[in-house]
Amino acid sequence: MNNFLIIDIGFRFNYLCPDMLKKYIYIVLAAFLIATQTNAQLRPTGSGSSRQTGSQNETGENPENPTGDETGEKKEKKKVPSIIKTWQVSDHGSVIKPTELDTTLWFYHNYHPFNQKSISTNFTGNNGGAYISNDFFKRSSNSDFYFARSFDAYWLMPSQLKYFNTTTPYTLLDYSQSENRTTHNETRFNVFHSQNINKKLNFEFIYNQTRSTGQYLAQENKFHNIGLVTSYQSDKFLSHTNIIFNRLQGQENGGLEADQNLNEPDKTDEFTVRMDDAVNKIQNNNISTINEYRLGKTIESEADTSDFVKEIFIPRVGFIHEFELSGNKRKFAKENSANFFDQAYINGAFTNDSVKYTRLTNLFQIKFYEAPDRKYTFGKRAYIGHDNLRYHSSTQLYHMAVKNSDTPTQFTNTFVGGGIFRNEGKFWQWEANGRIYLTGYRAGQTELSGMINKPLKIGRDTTSLHIEGNLKTLVPEYFDQYFFSNHFQWRNNFDNINEMTIRSSIHSQAYKTTIGVNYSLIGNYIYNDASALPTQAGSELLILSAYLNKDFESKHWLIRSQFLIQKANNDSYVHLPAFAGFVSLNYRTLWSKVLHTQLGIDTRYNSAFYADAYEPATARFYLQNEQRIGNYPYIDLHANLKLKRTRFFFILMNAASGFAGENYYVAPNYPYYRRTFRIGVAWSFYD
Repeated sequence: MNNFLIIDIGFRFNYLCPDMLKKYIYIVLAAFLIATQTNAQLRPTGSGSSRQTGSQNETGENPENPTGDETGEKKEKKKVPSIIKTWQVSDHGSVIKPTELDTTLWFYHNYHPFNQKSISTNFTGNNGGAYISNDFFKRSSNSDFYFARSFDAYWLMPSQLKYFNTTTPYTLLDYSQSENRTTHNETRFNVFHSQNINKKLNFEFIYNQTRSTGQYLAQENKFHNIGLVTSYQSDKFLSHTNIIFNRLQGQENGGLEADQNLNEPDKTDEFTVRMDDAVNKIQNNNISTINEYRLGKTIESEADTSDFVKEIFIPRVGFIHEFELSGNKRKFAKENSANFFDQAYINGAFTNDSVKYTRLTNLFQIKFYEAPDRKYTFGKRAYIGHDNLRYHSSTQLYHMAVKNSDTPTQFTNTFVGGGIFRNEGKFWQWEANGRIYLTGYRAGQTELSGMINKPLKIGRDTTSLHIEGNLKTLVPEYFDQYFFSNHFQWRNNFDNINEMTIRSSIHSQAYKTTIGVNYSLIGNYIYNDASALPTQAGSELLILSAYLNKDFESKHWLIRSQFLIQKANNDSYVHLPAFAGFVSLNYRTLWSKVLHTQLGIDTRYNSAFYADAYEPATARFYLQNEQRIGNYPYIDLHANLKLKRTRFFFILMNAASGFAGENYYVAPNYPYYRRTFRIGVAWSFYD
């Protein structure tokens, strides 16, 4: 009974909250942001990387009033230097890693989410559209919702969050605009604000919004994220909490009709598309909190030059609880079912498919810390977790199938896991982790992983050898097994997937070079066949890839190069380009001692191959053997400027269109933009 109550609460949270409280939330958040922006802050403590702005003299006094003499006037308030510390949380709260605050000028123009994830991407030609990386080893997702994985780059999930601790409020406004505000418009507006309430408690507000009409008919996409994030750090208690709303809506045109020359019409609106009456909507609501209580001891540090001694807390044991409630929904609607699709199982006049997925996870963990005051020590952790899962489809066919075949829709999982690790050692760092599912839908699933990082001192160069691997037996995804809609249905009984993956790399800090090799052997691999239906491979799939990332840098020049080669042993299961590359040539200079400038040209390229086609009804990519894409240089010209805390960019996209041929398809039937430009600006505020 409790499980049903929890699931019902999850659905209410997922579907009632956005509709009834949407405007109210916007108003409250905006008012809260404005009100808190005016509050003064105190100097914080906590772990993470730091950034400091402002100035003080060695005694901590404001240089503008070094004597502190009021001389009958009101004493000036001392200026607080801006110190920003950031970090990320992973492994269910057991790992907290410092991160950097990105305020650099370089590559600010590279704002498309799918380009940030991979140097070569197969996507539907407009920002906000479905995509899949052409690098097999970057086909990972932050979301566990089956139908959101083709849009994962546009999502904001708890695993991606950066947590802050600041002495002064920090705000970032980021805006970009296409060349035309009335036709083919793309507008992007992002807001980030972080502020400490006191030394230990911080809150963040995140709002990202993008709308892109696209150049071709019926391909408009809109997506936005809203996040409220808090963190609390003290010696004995740590807390990280967030509430996130993700929304994406896009028109699905099915791509262009065949046999159209991309260089012929004067306007892209003159191309004919395969459909103009379909809409895809995906939403996610997420509440997550990780809280840790630590036991340890307090020691005194060695006295500094002024004989100052401070107390340092050394944690020994941590008790961690993670709670996450995730509600997801996907809707696909089309006015005329007979157009584009070969079959209609429910209604031949129109389509209105809806799929929902809710997950509630509780995890309890105990962690034994590495002891910095002891030699030959390593950390240990163990945990137990429980999932409540519910799957639902609103189609009539689904309910008929459930009634006739007892298709399950509610599950639980119980799992245990743990690991050992050494992250503080200077000689090397390593870790080993394992998880096994004891009961529920994923009963029998096992996941083993390990990592070794070995720093190597070669002359003045700091080189590191990094090797990581995993060995997994995975239960197939629910929607690979069961799915019912107006145009697609399947009921499978797939075997468990057996996967072994090894990743290795050597990184040279002095030479700014990374060389890596990846290897994966997968048994019972599941892919989408030429009919866009999930199918299990009859033999093992082996993928091997190698990559080279190299930066050449001098006072005025920066050349960034990234190259990838990859090979699969069987192209009946997966299609990949044999080669992909990215080269960016940049000239940097400083004008009038204040204006930092970067002028450059970016080129992306991959060899021709039968790229996966996109199926709008299932939001998934599938194998096809009719259209080869690639062998085309995507050239962008850009200029980046930075004046104090303000950054600007200008980018001319696909500058070679019309000159380098007409094969600028980025997915079968989906062309890239014709030559077009974007401008953008970002403002940073530290007080």
